[in-house]
Amino acid sequence: MPLDPQIRHLLKALREAATPAQASVQELRKAVEEQHKPLVAAAREPVAETRDVQVPAQGGSIRARVYVPRKAQGLPLVLYYHGGGFVFGNVETHDHICRRLARQADAVVVSVDYRLAPEHKFPTAVLDAYAALRWAAENAHEFGADPGKIAVAGDSAGGNLAAVVSILDRDSGERLVKKQVLIYPVVNMTGVPTKSVVEYGAAEDAFLSLDMMAWFGKQYLARPEDAFDVRASPILADLAGLPPALVIAAEYDPLRDEDELYAFKMRAAGSRATVAVFSGMVHGFVSLYPLVDAGREALDLAAASIRSSLQTS
Repeated sequence: MPLDPQIRHLLKALREAATPAQASVQELRKAVEEQHKPLVAAAREPVAETRDVQVPAQGGSIRARVYVPRKAQGLPLVLYYHGGGFVFGNVETHDHICRRLARQADAVVVSVDYRLAPEHKFPTAVLDAYAALRWAAENAHEFGADPGKIAVAGDSAGGNLAAVVSILDRDSGERLVKKQVLIYPVVNMTGVPTKSVVEYGAAEDAFLSLDMMAWFGKQYLARPEDAFDVRASPILADLAGLPPALVIAAEYDPLRDEDELYAFKMRAAGSRATVAVFSGMVHGFVSLYPLVDAGREALDLAAASIRSSLQTS
């Protein structure tokens, strides 16, 4: 399918507003936050309560934002990990996603502000993400959530963290996670190319280019060999005994093939996984849901999958 007209228009606008390549990480972060502000403002869907909290983590604490869709007890609980290449993003840039997810899934959502690279190298984000899961399970009742109905979700780098947290949770024996929603997740940081990486990462108008992926990896990983750690590349892990996964992918995303392969490897190992590939879409399209119809459809699919899996009453 051709590139969706809504996406084509937005990509043109983003290219025109591109930040100079020599900009610092701090300048790039500010630019990303400014790009997200209109999206967040356009979709500030109401929820019963939001609360910013501090979550204990190794070496200190991290911020998280809790979204409560309605005053009730026994609601499902979703840990959401934002995207941004492990370098960009925060609870503010993904506020619109978490609000809609809370409403549509009828679930308490905890948006995790894990520490970012390059200031905090791998595996800091992983440790923060897992600490947030443990904290949320222990404090679920405070927000009207059921610690027996926990899902993890995330987009891009956040999808990586959701997948890795599911593996760590299985290995711990606690099995807190009952569902995972992986939105165009990064699951292979080894640099081994797939057809979609070659075809779409090298395209002149690529939304996520080969150079960008290499730059993100350099910022995040402390050493090149860290790419082969299953906490960085979960596709290398044993994928048996994992909670059911919904993997959302985009047709024109360099990560599409590895996302489909991850779901295939889950199924081959005996775990359940479903893939939904959105035609005409690029990496990052769910964040654009206020302006892109398919983004809203994908987010609502994620919510419906969580609601169905966790049997909201």
